[in-house]
Amino acid sequence: MIDLSIRRILSVAWREFRYTALTKGFIIAAIGVPLLMVAVLAVVPAAMVSQFKPLDGTIAVVGGTESFSEAIRASTDQNAPSFEDPIAELVDGMGVDRRLLEDAQANLKPSVAATILPRDTDIEQLREEVRSGIYLGFLIAPSFIPPEKGVRQELELVTAPDLSPRNSDVLGDIVAEAVVRQRLSSLGKDYDAERSLLRWPRMELRRLGQSTGEQGGTTKVQILVPFILMMLLWTAAFTGGNYLLTSTIEEKSNKVMEVLLSAVGPLELLWGKIIGLGGVALVILVMYGGLAVAGLFAFAMTDILSLGMLLWSMYFFFIAYLSIAALMAAIGSAVNDLREAQTLMGPAMIVLILPMLLWMPISENPNGSLAVVASFIPPIVPFTMIMRLGTTGDPVPLIQLVAAAVIGAVSVVTLVWAASRIFRVGVLMQGKVPNPIELLRWIRQS
Repeated sequence: MIDLSIRRILSVAWREFRYTALTKGFIIAAIGVPLLMVAVLAVVPAAMVSQFKPLDGTIAVVGGTESFSEAIRASTDQNAPSFEDPIAELVDGMGVDRRLLEDAQANLKPSVAATILPRDTDIEQLREEVRSGIYLGFLIAPSFIPPEKGVRQELELVTAPDLSPRNSDVLGDIVAEAVVRQRLSSLGKDYDAERSLLRWPRMELRRLGQSTGEQGGTTKVQILVPFILMMLLWTAAFTGGNYLLTSTIEEKSNKVMEVLLSAVGPLELLWGKIIGLGGVALVILVMYGGLAVAGLFAFAMTDILSLGMLLWSMYFFFIAYLSIAALMAAIGSAVNDLREAQTLMGPAMIVLILPMLLWMPISENPNGSLAVVASFIPPIVPFTMIMRLGTTGDPVPLIQLVAAAVIGAVSVVTLVWAASRIFRVGVLMQGKVPNPIELLRWIRQS
């Protein structure tokens, strides 16, 4: 009969949680880093804008025309930043002062004029004038004749050495647009009117579900949200499992394991480790998951969340953690150091990275045959289901959710049972690392 004491299991769990989570390194990594990310996202944009220098000056055009000078001025106004919808709505939703947008728009607004020089201008002298800061740069006699179909016109714009990369790109855009303006003007056409005709309409995509009404959302959201949810689950579960692996190996190699086993039984020690480090994984999930939820609130995308999704996510998190923890506990008890653990972790890691390889096909067709089959294959059940739950299309059929939940629970019971048998045999063994066949023999005989 197996003698398990809840008090001893909880004592081991608290010991594991205390020595892992209540340390400076963990607090900085699990709590300080998310808070720092929030602070960086709030401060860095304003700091970046304050460091931008506005593009202000004159460009020399050798052999140009006065009409091209007007085209430069018009193109300069066209390239001024305009923080309209949806950026302004996004900033309002984040609670950021709208005046930051106005300051950014003022700092980034270019002011470029053109000076027309004769064709016989001394180019070397002109280069010295650009170096000295008289001009932002110079352009030599651009042609305004529309090129033949399939032929792209080549222009050479020489800019000042102290011009920033961003301002150089903006100046290049202004000059290129001015040339196009002149081309259309030579054909008797108005640039702004033609551009308005060619501007694509803003498209709102709404998908008609099989069992639900119309649903909004962009394709980027449909692709990224499942991956983010899966990575949160994977990172939290794998981090907790990795802590279990390293602590088991360290205690075994330092002979601390023998002291612990004199006070508690092997199964009590195993369950204490799993529960204690499960709390560590839960802290990581809450901190980084909370940061992701805060980001959804900031970007007004909370419509993709629901109470049902959060509850199912927590359930599949525990399935994922217990599966990984069982594998790591079995590996940690069977080896003597981390280097030896790599030999046994290879096959396990191949299985655990499968969700990352399946991310794209599942997000493309969350109710397709591949996604459905992968939802019932342990131990990737929780990762596959969380990706399917995160898609913005039709909901996962309830019968598939229940079946995946049952299969996940059965796989966890099986893995923990097998890990407990390996743990009881391997935790006090030293010497040669067992191969997979020997591990199977331990499971059958212990």
